[in-house]
Amino acid sequence: MDSTDAPSHGPLSTKTAPSTGAPDLWFELPPGFVQFDLDEDSEVRLLRMADAADSLFTGATPEQKFSLVASGEYILRTLIEVGAEHVSSCLLRSDGGKLSQGTFSVIIERPETGPQSQDRQGSAKRTAVQWRSLYPDAEVGLVMLPYGIAALCVRDQELQIPGVIFGLDEPVSATVRQVQFCVPLQTGPGSALFVFMTEDIDKWPEYLDLLSGIMASVSPDDPGEPDEATNERAEGPGGGRTETHA
Repeated sequence: MDSTDAPSHGPLSTKTAPSTGAPDLWFELPPGFVQFDLDEDSEVRLLRMADAADSLFTGATPEQKFSLVASGEYILRTLIEVGAEHVSSCLLRSDGGKLSQGTFSVIIERPETGPQSQDRQGSAKRTAVQWRSLYPDAEVGLVMLPYGIAALCVRDQELQIPGVIFGLDEPVSATVRQVQFCVPLQTGPGSALFVFMTEDIDKWPEYLDLLSGIMASVSPDDPGEPDEATNERAEGPGGGRTETHA
């Protein structure tokens, strides 16, 4: 699959350090991912996504493009409602011009009270045990990322998308494959939940390659900070840095 967009950096900032507003962690988005402004008007976003679908998938039917944009907006609104701090969409060209879209999101989960430190390994193990109980058919395990240990869960789920989005009376069923990483924070109690989902299950291996790169980039350090040796900014062309607060 061919990607279309320049890389960008996606930092997350919570209230760990309210005096400085320093982010808990940073990650890098590879080409093909476009970050959403979560405060943007839905109508403006829909029009922009429709234009993107037109330019990327010239061979697709209007119905296919409409389904892509409408279902993507529904998923985005659902993520915003559950408190996502970052959401980005991946639009990629695939062989034969088939529509291919994935959605990536990050949610910070932090307890309001409790100790200021945590057993990160124990936290990840408890999350994995909980996921095995909740999703008996899922693939669940523990992985070691450069940032630290994380719980991993891969599962398929059936979504019921409201039919009104497509001009129908009945809801529309959609099978979505989802992978989620629960990463205990280095900055204190709590975790970052990284989630990627797509209906394009045939292209799952390619999407996993992209997601592996994102998770490998998770770091407590700002990737855009000047290099001490060269005093030059190590930011790719077209890249940008944004910051969100819980």
